[in-house]
Amino acid sequence: MEKKYRKRICLCIGLFIICVLVGFMVDNFMSEDCNIEYESLNTEHKTDMTKKKDYQKADLEMKLQNSIQSIAERSNPLVSIDNFDVKDHSKTTVVVTLYTEPRNEISEELRMAIENLISGSFNGILRDNISIDIEYTEKE
Repeated sequence: MEKKYRKRICLCIGLFIICVLVGFMVDNFMSEDCNIEYESLNTEHKTDMTKKKDYQKADLEMKLQNSIQSIAERSNPLVSIDNFDVKDHSKTTVVVTLYTEPRNEISEELRMAIENLISGSFNGILRDNISIDIEYTEKE
């Protein structure tokens, strides 16, 4: 009987040692996970999102310039978008500057067409946030 208990005691001590070792290993793995810097991953993601947003803004400005160029044929438009938000356009402002010759008159219908184009490009933009300026240039 004594032999039987010795085996059980050795088995229990062996299991206890294994449990202690596993505990140390898990503790080491957990402390290693705490040293990971997740902020750098977040910063890279934010930077990528900012780059994507800037690209979308620049692309939209170019498309609007090309469309306005086809509407106001004898003018050279420059479109500037501020407070650009992909999801919420209520605070977005758009400034269109039309560079044209003095004899080229920009009619009210043309201004309305440009405003409608911009309103259609931005869901929820306020009409007060759309500005159309005219700069007269001398032809050389």
